[in-house]
Amino acid sequence: MAFSLSSFCWGAPSAPVLETPHIIPRPAAMHVKTGEAGFSLKDGIRLPEANPLSKQAERILRDNGIKTELVETGADVVFTEDATLGREGYRVAVAPGSISIASGSLNGGLYALQSLVQSIASDQNGVPALPRLNVEDQPRFAWRGLMMDSCRHMMPVRDIKKILDLMERYKFNTLHWHLTDDQGWRLPVPKYPRLTTIGATRAQSPVIGNRNEADGTPYSGHYTADEIREVVQYAGDRGITIIPEVELPGHASAAIASYPELGNTDIPGFAPKVQETWGVHPYTFAPTEKTFRFLEDVIDEVCRLFPDSPYIHIGGDEAPKDQWKQSPAAQQVMKDNGLANEHELQSYFIRRVEKIINSHGKRLIGWDEIQEGGLSPTATMMVWRSWMPDSARHALEQGNDVVMTPNSHLYFDYDQGPGKPSTPEYETINNDNLTWQRVYALEPIPHGTPREREKQVLGCQANIWTEYIPNLPKWEYHVFPRALALAEVAWTPRELKNEKDFQKRLTRQLPYLDARRVNYKRPDNGAPAQPEAVITRKRR
Repeated sequence: MAFSLSSFCWGAPSAPVLETPHIIPRPAAMHVKTGEAGFSLKDGIRLPEANPLSKQAERILRDNGIKTELVETGADVVFTEDATLGREGYRVAVAPGSISIASGSLNGGLYALQSLVQSIASDQNGVPALPRLNVEDQPRFAWRGLMMDSCRHMMPVRDIKKILDLMERYKFNTLHWHLTDDQGWRLPVPKYPRLTTIGATRAQSPVIGNRNEADGTPYSGHYTADEIREVVQYAGDRGITIIPEVELPGHASAAIASYPELGNTDIPGFAPKVQETWGVHPYTFAPTEKTFRFLEDVIDEVCRLFPDSPYIHIGGDEAPKDQWKQSPAAQQVMKDNGLANEHELQSYFIRRVEKIINSHGKRLIGWDEIQEGGLSPTATMMVWRSWMPDSARHALEQGNDVVMTPNSHLYFDYDQGPGKPSTPEYETINNDNLTWQRVYALEPIPHGTPREREKQVLGCQANIWTEYIPNLPKWEYHVFPRALALAEVAWTPRELKNEKDFQKRLTRQLPYLDARRVNYKRPDNGAPAQPEAVITRKRR
């Protein structure tokens, strides 16, 4: 947008703003003087040229239609550092002629700016303005995440960037990226080229809308190292850490199809392939030294591509033990290491991998099955099986950190209630009626957790498995507005949560989603926001 600096009257007060900001997630403390003059945005905002946050402020303000100018002196915004606010806390004060932002880090400054742009309203003269307000805010939980599954269906980098922009808006700080599974390996590892020349292609997929019929069309694709670095950088600029996931010891069909020697080759009928149907499949990595050398090489590359991630997610879920039971070699490993059963073999396998991960200065995180056979005292566990409430309690009692991702509230691939289109493209894994209201009702800290253990609950995350989500419009329909409810669950103090108040603020967020052509589910009748959106499978 072009504009003339000669006509600016910087810092002029606005007429009174009559509207309270509709910020999601709700801040921990906010005082608004709606009947007094605030800060007029008619002529934009001057930012201090020397402050590193100004570059981010420029981007965020301009994305929200606000003119900006970088100046050496006389800025309207004053940025200050305050270590007492921690990594993600911030303070904002808006007066008629100035805006002050205090934060302890880049993340806190970004969140302050997002709260500011969500506070923009019109004054009595219809001019865009910020109300006079004071905000002091920090998140309830440190882990506020979404999981993206690129194995079943991939999204191009441009779509991932849109997701990251939306995450930044609502103060999410973690994107868990699922990159390897039975139906496709999407991660480049130069030492093992067949992972992407063979493992990234399945011969066919289930038909959208008819999961028991094959479409007869190959599905192929993987990300390049440059694409991954681009996404990691883009996320980091928005205060978002990407946690990569490499599945083991199960969900390994694509890897074993690429390099059969990694599988249990001594079992009857051994014939691995990249799987063409959804669900759980029997192919697991063999617990051999060859496999551990392979995984060490893979983890080396993951650490190069995701240098800022403190964790590597190893999956660890849904690993059938049938092949290990049939494999003389696996049984010998059990005997040599004094392992009583195949669950202990899985624990042995995961602990071997954890040592590799730890050697890179990173921590292992996995789904709650990683405690079967014994949970490593230094592992972090994602609790997803809501029908096993004791799994979280057991891990907490042991001293392990947990991230809550219960499928009862946070599996966003589940159906979200009445009102969805009846076309086959809107098929879901089930009809669970997981509404945004149910998401909002979640209390992440398990009932009965001792107060001294509560800090071990790092936060919560929604999982979006993509068997039935072939592209971005369908992904958006599943995720929004439920992600906004999760944002408030993960950020806002428990005592400030209020569903009726949230619903009012949610309604006021819809024009923003409309302007960015987000294909969300309408909170009122469930129809997609953009009924003309084509929900068909797209390939790279």
